Amino acid sequence: MIGTTEARRRARALLPMVGLVAGFGGLLGLGACDDDDVNLIVPPVNRVVAVFKDSTFNFASLHTFAMPDTVVHFNPVTGTPIAVSRQFDATALNQVRQNLLARGYTEVSDPRTTTPSFVVLVGATATTNYNAFVGYSWFGLWGFYSGWGWYAPGFTTAWGIVYPWFTVVGATAYDRGTLIVDIIPTASVNAGNRTIRSAWAGVATGLLDGTITNATITGAIDQMFALSPYLTATSPLAAR
Repeated sequence: MIGTTEARRRARALLPMVGLVAGFGGLLGLGACDDDDVNLIVPPVNRVVAVFKDSTFNFASLHTFAMPDTVVHFNPVTGTPIAVSRQFDATALNQVRQNLLARGYTEVSDPRTTTPSFVVLVGATATTNYNAFVGYSWFGLWGFYSGWGWYAPGFTTAWGIVYPWFTVVGATAYDRGTLIVDIIPTASVNAGNRTIRSAWAGVATGLLDGTITNATITGAIDQMFALSPYLTATSPLAAR
């Protein structure tokens, strides 16, 4: 989101309000995959592409990226996940990568030894009423990725994630098959609090549910970036 006023406007326009929950600190233990439908903002059932950003973050500081080669499926904390097709995982990952490269960002070949400016996480909801933007133990899902080696002494499942726009939009429920692309600046690591902080998220609701084509996937991801003109790499000299 660009700012508080715009965030509230978009929240009203895209996310019908049915209630807000407590802040990040009280929800970290609940996780982001709880499928309880109480106190959630529920987006419309039709497919919508939206983006969220940290209005205080300097996006000009981002130049290089790394990205796991897997689309993680967000399962419910309890209950049985609803399977989501993996047929288009490669398409989604490639389209995110191509958009970043087209914006001038450089992909780091070995993030174990070279720290990228940011890490891109691509996930899909495998449950109804997935509670997005609530802090959760992210390393339990993404710890398989060897590219976290740039951080010493290393992450553990005790680490949480902070979504700075949560205080504006509250917990937001997305339906099964929603694609979520997350940008995590490596400079956002807070060792004292054991958290990382998201700077941007792109969401395509229900994208992987129903009739799906490669064009559907690529078009939604392209729209995320079209809505985010500030995602453009600049030279380190120009960013000073």
